[in-house]
Amino acid sequence: MRLGVDVGRATTVAVLVGPDGTTSAHAVVDSSASLDRSLRDVLDALGPLMNVPYERVEVVCLTTDLDRTPYDPSPVAVLRISPPSHPALGPSPRPGGLTRVVTGGSSLTGRPLAPLDRAGVAAFARDAAAASITSFALCAAGSPARPEPELAAASVIARHLPGAHITLSHEIGSPGLRERENAAAANASLGRWAEHLTTTAERALRARGITAPLFFARDDAGLVSAEYVRRYPVIATVSATACALRGAALRAGAERAVVVDAAGSAVRCSAVTDGELEAGDAGPGPGGLWMDVGRPRLNTLPFGGEDLPTDARPRVDALVAGVLERAPGSTVLYAGGAAPHFGGDREAISAAAYGAARADTRVELEQVVVAPGRAELDRLIGLARDQALARVVSAGAAPGGARVARAVHTPVSYLPGGVHRIRVRAVGPPAGATS
Repeated sequence: MRLGVDVGRATTVAVLVGPDGTTSAHAVVDSSASLDRSLRDVLDALGPLMNVPYERVEVVCLTTDLDRTPYDPSPVAVLRISPPSHPALGPSPRPGGLTRVVTGGSSLTGRPLAPLDRAGVAAFARDAAAASITSFALCAAGSPARPEPELAAASVIARHLPGAHITLSHEIGSPGLRERENAAAANASLGRWAEHLTTTAERALRARGITAPLFFARDDAGLVSAEYVRRYPVIATVSATACALRGAALRAGAERAVVVDAAGSAVRCSAVTDGELEAGDAGPGPGGLWMDVGRPRLNTLPFGGEDLPTDARPRVDALVAGVLERAPGSTVLYAGGAAPHFGGDREAISAAAYGAARADTRVELEQVVVAPGRAELDRLIGLARDQALARVVSAGAAPGGARVARAVHTPVSYLPGGVHRIRVRAVGPPAGATS
């Protein structure tokens, strides 16, 4: 049995889902300002409705958004490793933090551009320590093809500042330097939020006798372990809508669906095909920084308040029509607490919790490689597949069930022949689940 929980701003929903995907119990309570209180209240409401004790729960899958739990971002020291550039193209300034550029890095083909300025890295670490900053974001030019400069700089910082929390951009971002750097900086700033989120959730579950492993939903509706979220929180800050979209499609058994998530102060709409969400482009993330961390493509209609305006229905119909142009023939479904206003049923409020409960552990790996021939490209793709499988197990997937769900490579058109962008998705059932 899997327990899915959606902690929203207005309501907190819990569903107990069996191995066949059917919901055996669900509960809805008003959310509290306290995450701990919201979780305890919904578990207290769900317990009497369950036909099994909480000890039978195998996995807990939780989805929530960053704006649900206000946070105080950690000050971050952002270090770019690259040749000098115009000041307008430098790292985005961080309130209360530090930014600096040191020489080093590589081209997108992996060719070293300059030796790493280790003395400059050490000086930056000392300056950060003097400012009581212990969270670092390191971004080297060309690191998706050659991560060694980031790894070397991290080693220098760790020697000067033991216990520092260091985010490496090549582990979470896309090839674009600015987007990757922003994602790393945002990730580093979210450390305290992630620690509060995971620790509070674990404490609330244990208080109700639930000892099952805890997983959190990613922004693409996959799952990762609590420990993985502590390390990479930027991938799990707006997961509720993704889970609602996928959950509504799964609950209806729809292979092609356009799903409307009507919750909070906005309506969001996207297409779901065979359980997969439309991939989105780069956009603003935590702190308003532009980044690309694997979020779904959404058509959004903000209402600017909690109450729906009188003309909400025709505006939502127009929103749906726009998405149907991309996914003709899809079934239109509704999710979220406001779904009954647009034709959905009352069960739609549980779509996000259900989507989280039905999800698998997932990671995405992206690299740029140089392969002069097909044999070398195949070898590098094989290495990337192995790395993705290792990473999904480290994210909480059961080792025996981990598999590569998607591996694609595309030539980088604006570079010499032989340069390819490799993207690998690895998935697997969360450890502890029987299905």
